[in-house]
Amino acid sequence: MRPEQFTMWWLDAQPQAPREEDANRRARHDEADASIRKIAGVFVALGQAGELGLVEQVLRDERRIGYTERMSYAEIAAGAALVAGDPGVRLLTEIAADQSYKSWAKYAVRALWLAASGEAIPGDGYTRSLLGKSFPIADGARREAKIALDELINASKENRSLFSRVMTLASEEASANHVVGGVNDFSHYVMRVFAAGSISVPPSLLDDFEALVAQDLGESSYQEFLKHHPTVLDPLAAEVVPKHQFGDDYVPDFVIRRHDFRYLVVEIEKPKDRIFNKKDDFTGEFSHALGQVLDFQGWVAERGEYARSKLPSIENPRGLLVIGRRSALTEKQEKKLRRWCVNSSLIDVVTFDDLVISGRQLFRSLHGLLHENGGRGN
Repeated sequence: MRPEQFTMWWLDAQPQAPREEDANRRARHDEADASIRKIAGVFVALGQAGELGLVEQVLRDERRIGYTERMSYAEIAAGAALVAGDPGVRLLTEIAADQSYKSWAKYAVRALWLAASGEAIPGDGYTRSLLGKSFPIADGARREAKIALDELINASKENRSLFSRVMTLASEEASANHVVGGVNDFSHYVMRVFAAGSISVPPSLLDDFEALVAQDLGESSYQEFLKHHPTVLDPLAAEVVPKHQFGDDYVPDFVIRRHDFRYLVVEIEKPKDRIFNKKDDFTGEFSHALGQVLDFQGWVAERGEYARSKLPSIENPRGLLVIGRRSALTEKQEKKLRRWCVNSSLIDVVTFDDLVISGRQLFRSLHGLLHENGGRGN
């Protein structure tokens, strides 16, 4: 098979179902059905060969020609992407998340859902009944599809086009299952991912933060990122008040109100700032930053009523100091910092690396539980 011979021109030239009545209508229908079966075989072969050019063209095609066939082609193409494994999952994720309107992008979301939930591909419907068999999807591709689907569902909260596709699939599946006004499998899954995502950080976001940490930037760059993604600092962050004015002298980087209505006062330094000097004593940068956190906490304790007029219910806020890199610490320094944190009841000190590591661990834990109980209908 030569992949270059299979183009959109080739696809357009395939027989299509008749649009009008004539004496040969039945024969033409049979010819169109046979054509779809042949096309499915070609797409599976392309997927197995890792050739995804035609798959992408079909899923991004916005034309309104041969509409019925185009739906089958899109469903087949999305399934063929999964046959290709990880590269196909990445392609489906990219197409699903595209913020511009793409006619067939919803089939990318549906394919990821079917793969994530262990279902046959194509799913139940006309195309599946016509083919009479499912595509060979590897277990590894299904695992990657689960991860990608979770990230897409969480990302849909800030991507209107993607949110529309997610909700369209939920609505269509509800209608197919005759669960009008109820909770069907996919919508149930979406709600559970939303719930888990509200207290975890997607791996892609942690990748972005890790890349940022690796750069030698000023404090403001890290503050800006964390202002927009406060769950990197605290998984229960509900509201962030950046640069909140505490009296005339005290201006912390962030005050975070958590979902449990407790507060966290945060001071952000830089990844390159040292916590210890060569004698294993705390550096001046560390002591100064720690003093700022203590000042913030002291101001709240001394002016409680006024503080609560600005930040309702604030009382004895915990402190968080983010400074330095874990990789810059010796074993002796790590032990000393750990002892300091154990002895400090209201202030936590973490490195920038610690934020990434704890974020990844939390994501794996929550989504591991989600997937343990994440079969269809659970």
